[in-house]
Amino acid sequence: MARAAASLEMSRARRVWGAVREVADYTDLLRNLVVRDLKVRYRGSIFGFAWSLLNPLLMMAVFTLVFQVLAQYDEIHLYPFFLMAALVPWLFTAQALTSAMRSITSNAQLIKKVYFPRELLPMSAVLASFVNFVLAFVIFWLIGLLFGVGNSSAMLMIPLIMLLQLALVMGLSLILAMANVFFRDTEHLVEVGLLAWFFLTPIFYPISFVPNVTFLGLDVHRWVFMLNPMATLTTDYRFAIMFGSFPIRHTIVTIVVAAVALGFGWWVFRRFAHRFAEEL
Repeated sequence: MARAAASLEMSRARRVWGAVREVADYTDLLRNLVVRDLKVRYRGSIFGFAWSLLNPLLMMAVFTLVFQVLAQYDEIHLYPFFLMAALVPWLFTAQALTSAMRSITSNAQLIKKVYFPRELLPMSAVLASFVNFVLAFVIFWLIGLLFGVGNSSAMLMIPLIMLLQLALVMGLSLILAMANVFFRDTEHLVEVGLLAWFFLTPIFYPISFVPNVTFLGLDVHRWVFMLNPMATLTTDYRFAIMFGSFPIRHTIVTIVVAAVALGFGWWVFRRFAHRFAEEL
């Protein structure tokens, strides 16, 4: 029994390693797909990449107008930077999930004609969004330095937080890209889900706004972090940039969630990838 179990584990390990090696063999194709996605995204646009920063800046202007001018809420110091510290990462998540979800269905002809690891398509969509995110974040950080924001040693944690968010988004993207092949209503559900997720994540408001009350024996304030990894990630960005603090303790939960999402996403994607051509 023990020998059979060990043999099964070795077989699984070989399959996983084989999948990793297969993707590694197509690194050049992945790079070309990322470049293609970046070019297509801003083709015909006057401002091009600048929209990566213009989009959150315009949203920042709207929220600042609503909360600080109309509602006269001024309890948060440097509210525009407070907002951008969470809004820029959130837009990466939303844009990456949306584009990756459609990456298989929008490349039906390519999938039917040429063999390559199918996961390269959602991966390239996520990585293209990640490139835009990193560049926009760097510009935002440089502007923040002029106002004394983001100049603490806690900023050294930002690359690790970015990689953690990338792992989470990559896992979710693989799941959504696979689901959208078999259930086209996935796109409509994700649109509604992202809207709800946006308002349930402390982006334009601080986490302290969440009532610290007990509901059905659970601390609502605590479980917002436990059940919403983006709440933890946006707060981590905000702590590092605005307050010079290191990530909050709930980050360990997000690490587990990201690892599970990435592992399960890759497994379920490869599990059904062979059926994509016949479904498209």
